[in-house]
Amino acid sequence: MLLVAAGLAGNYFSFSIFLNIDFLFGSIFAMLVLQYFGLGWGTLAAALIASYTYVLWNHPYAIIVFSAEALCVGVLMTRRRVSMVLADTLFWLLVGMPLVFVFYRLVMHEPLSSVTIMMTKQAMNGIANVLLARLIFTGLALRFRFLQASLREIAYNWLTAFVVFPGLIMLAIGIRADFAETDNRIRASLLQNSAHLVRDMNTWVINRKFTVLKLAEMAAVQTPQQMQVHLEQAQKSDANFLRFGLMDREAISIAYYPLVDELGHSTIGKNFADRPFIPDLKRTLQPMVSQIIIDRVGVPIPMLAARAPVIMDGKYGGYVTGILKLRQIREQLESSTMGHALFYTLLDKNGHVIMSNRSDQTVMQAFNRNAGKLSQLDADISQWVPSLAAHASVADRWRDSFYILQSTVGDLAEWTLILEQPVAPFQKTLYNNFSAKLTVLFVILLLALALAELLSRRIMGTLDMLNTLTHNLAFRLATSDKKIAWPETSIKETRDLVVNFREVSDLLAAQFDEIQEVKETLEQRVTEQTAELRASELRLQTIIENEPDCIKIIDAQGRLQHMNPAGLVMIEADSLAQVAGRPVLDLIAPEYREAFADLQQRVLAGEAVYLQFEVIGLRGGRRWQETHAVPMLDHGETVQLAVTRDITERKQMEEQLRQLAFYDPLTQLPNRRLFSDRLSQIMAASKRSACYCTLMILDLDNFKPINDTHGHLVGDLLLIEVARRLTLCVREIDTVGRFGGDEFVVMLSELSADKSLSTFQAQAVAEKIRLSLSEPYLLTVHHEGLSDTLVVNRCTASIGAVIFIDNETPPDDIIKWADAAMYRAKEEGGNTVRF
Repeated sequence: MLLVAAGLAGNYFSFSIFLNIDFLFGSIFAMLVLQYFGLGWGTLAAALIASYTYVLWNHPYAIIVFSAEALCVGVLMTRRRVSMVLADTLFWLLVGMPLVFVFYRLVMHEPLSSVTIMMTKQAMNGIANVLLARLIFTGLALRFRFLQASLREIAYNWLTAFVVFPGLIMLAIGIRADFAETDNRIRASLLQNSAHLVRDMNTWVINRKFTVLKLAEMAAVQTPQQMQVHLEQAQKSDANFLRFGLMDREAISIAYYPLVDELGHSTIGKNFADRPFIPDLKRTLQPMVSQIIIDRVGVPIPMLAARAPVIMDGKYGGYVTGILKLRQIREQLESSTMGHALFYTLLDKNGHVIMSNRSDQTVMQAFNRNAGKLSQLDADISQWVPSLAAHASVADRWRDSFYILQSTVGDLAEWTLILEQPVAPFQKTLYNNFSAKLTVLFVILLLALALAELLSRRIMGTLDMLNTLTHNLAFRLATSDKKIAWPETSIKETRDLVVNFREVSDLLAAQFDEIQEVKETLEQRVTEQTAELRASELRLQTIIENEPDCIKIIDAQGRLQHMNPAGLVMIEADSLAQVAGRPVLDLIAPEYREAFADLQQRVLAGEAVYLQFEVIGLRGGRRWQETHAVPMLDHGETVQLAVTRDITERKQMEEQLRQLAFYDPLTQLPNRRLFSDRLSQIMAASKRSACYCTLMILDLDNFKPINDTHGHLVGDLLLIEVARRLTLCVREIDTVGRFGGDEFVVMLSELSADKSLSTFQAQAVAEKIRLSLSEPYLLTVHHEGLSDTLVVNRCTASIGAVIFIDNETPPDDIIKWADAAMYRAKEEGGNTVRF
C-alpha cells in the first residue's frame, strides 16, 4: 500500500517537459512492487498507480499500456530469466509502442506527429523508470543483504544509466528552451505587427479627421453655396472619402457632394437629426470617427464617417461629415497579416465588427467567438483556448489556441483592432523539432543498451568461467579430478583472482590427501569405540528397565518422551506408546499442576528441584509421588530427567497419625490438643476484627447411669449422637470438640463488635444446644447373630459459657472460667446454661 501510494504521488508530481509532455515516475514503484511481491501484486499495483493518468490525460488507454508493461516484464523476468531493463525494452519495442499507436492514432485520431512523440516519450519514460527501479532494488539488496545481485547486471544497468539520465536532462532543458523561444517569438511578432498597424491606422484616422475639421472651420464663415465647391474639391483630392456633406443645426443637409446619390435621389435637404453621434458632437465640439451604421444616402449599406462640428460664436452650428472608404485600411491589414497567418478584426466603439478576415464574423454584428476560455498571459497579450473534447490533451488545446493582442485606434479610441495569432503553425515546427530530438535520444538509448550488454558480457566473461570452474571445487579436489584448466585474462584484478584460486586449489588438494589418511585411521577407532558405546548403552538400559522407581524424560514442551516400566505401573499404563508424547500435566492432579509447571520451568532454567504431588492414573487411581528432577541436554535441547518414587502408603500412615493426634476417635471431633490450637487462632482473629467470641463447656447430666444400665456400647452411641446434634446447632466457622468422657466444648467466633449483642447471640445458640440435647435419643444396638435392639433414653446437659475478646487473656483462664460456669449450672440442677 505504501508503494502504491508513492506511485500515485510519483504520477501526481510529474516532470513536465512542456505542455502535456510529462515524464511520470509512478511506474518506478510499480516495478518495486513487482520485484518485492511478485507478478500478481506487481500487475495490480501498476493498474492502480496508472489509474491517475485518467485524471491527467482524460482517457483510460495509458492504464492498459502500463499494466501490460508490468505483466510482460514480470513474465519475461520469472519465466525467461531476462534482465529487467532488457525485458522492458523488448516490451516497448514489441508491445508498448504498437499499443500507443493503436490507441492514440486509430482510436483517438491524434495527428501522426503527436503519436510519434507519445510513442517515443512513453517508451523512454518506461525504460528510464524501470532502470531506476532496478538500481534502487539492487542497491537495497546490497545494503541489507536480503538478496544476491548480479555483478554483470549492475554493470549493465549503470552503463545504461550514465547515458540515459544525462540525455533525458539535456532533452528536457533543450525542449523547454525551444518552447520558451517559440512563446517569445509569437508574442514579439504579435506586438510588432500590432504596433505597425496601429501606427499606420492612427495616422490615417488623424488625416481624415483633419480634412473634415478644416471643412468645418470654413463652413463657420462661408455660405452653403460656397461650401458646395469646397466639398467637391475635398472629395476629388482624397480617394479615402466617398462623399462629403454639410448639415445645419437641425442636422438637415444644406450642402452635399455629389448632389445626387447612386439611386438618383438628391442629397440636399435630408434630415439626419436622429443620428446617435450628434449629442456627442454637441457636447465635445471635437472631430470624431463614428461607429458603423447604415447609410441613408444612396444604397443602405454599412458605412463609417469622419465628422467635425461647425462652431459659430463658440456654439454648435451643425457639422461636416465625410463618408469613408476603408479600402486602404483593409489593404494595410491584409498585407500585414498575410505572411503571418494572422487574423484581424476591426471594431467600432460599440464592439461591432467593421471588417475582419475571420469567416465567423459579420459586419455590424457584435464580435463573438465560439465556446472557449480567454486568459491573460501578460499586460498586453491574452490567450484564447477553444473548448475541445473531454479527452483532448493540453497539447491539443495549445495547438488550437490563439495569442490575442487588442489595441485602440484613434485619439478618442473610436476603433479597436484585434490581432489573433494561431499557435498551430508554431506548434508543428516545435513538435517536429522535439520529435527529432526524442527519436535521436531513443536510438542512442537502444545503442547504449546494446553496448552495455556487450561490455558487461566481455567484462564478466572471465568471472563467469571462473564461477563455473570453482563450482563444487572442494568435491572435485576431494575426488580424482584434480586437474583444472584455469582461464587466462589480461585484466589485472581478474588475473590475480585466478592465481589466488589456483593456489587455494593446490593447497586444498594436498590437505585432502592428508585428510584421507587420517580418515582411514579414524574409521578404525570409531568402529572400536562404537562397539564399546553399544555395550555401555545396553548395561544402562538394563539398569533403568529394572529400577523400582520411576525414571522419565520430559521435553521442553512438557511432553513425556520416555518412562521405564516402574513408572508405567504408577500411572496405570500398559505400554509407553499409550503416553509417549502426551503432556505430563494431564496426569497430575489439578491442585498440583501449577506447582508442577513451576518445577518444569525451574529445571529448564538449570535448577535441581524436589516436589511431592498426586497423579491420576489412566484408570482413575490417585497416587502420591515425590520426584527429584534435574536438567539434561538431549541433542542440543534441555530436557527434564526425573526420578520419582511412590509414597502413597507413607502419606496414608501420616494421615492416620494426624487423625490420632488431633481428633477424638469415637466422635471424630477435635480433641483437646487441636481445640486449644484453634482457640489461640480465634483469639488472634478476634483482636484483628474487634468481634466477641464465646467458649462453651458442656457436661451431660446423668450419663453414668446409662453406661451402668445399658453398657458402654449404648453410651458410645449416645456420645456420637450428641456430637452430631452439636455440629448441627452451630455454623461452619464455629468449632465443636470433645475433651473426654461426656464433656464437650463449643466455640463461637466473630459474633459482633457489640458486647450486649454478642451475649444475646451466644445465649440463643446455648439455648438451642440445650433444647436439642434434651430431645429423646433413639439408639439402635446391633448384636452379632441376633436382632437389633432399640434403646430410648433421655439425657440433658449443663452448659457453662464465657464471652471474650482479643487475645490478652490466657487461653487456660478462659477454659477455666467456662468450666466454672458449667459446674455452677450442674449445681443448680443441670439442663441449664450459665455465663
